[in-house]
Amino acid sequence: MLRSYYLPESHDFEYIAVAPWPNYDSQLDWVENVHTIELWLNQYVGHHWERWAWATHSGHNTWEACVAFKWAKHRTLFLLTWA
Repeated sequence: MLRSYYLPESHDFEYIAVAPWPNYDSQLDWVENVHTIELWLNQYVGHHWERWAWATHSGHNTWEACVAFKWAKHRTLFLLTWA
């Protein structure tokens, strides 16, 4: 189920990745950007909360997506695709 909004979530995933939002032009496109990344994550990484969760960290900026992963290989795949 896609929620189509971005909020940091409680998780125990240790592998954090930060990458620019896709197609980031203005605040108006944030819903489309969240939806795009959620679709990609669910297809290539696995189910939300099982393999990944939205995250945040110090230094996290609004023009960046911050995602936590269960496994390092998924963080690497995400960064290769979106960074």
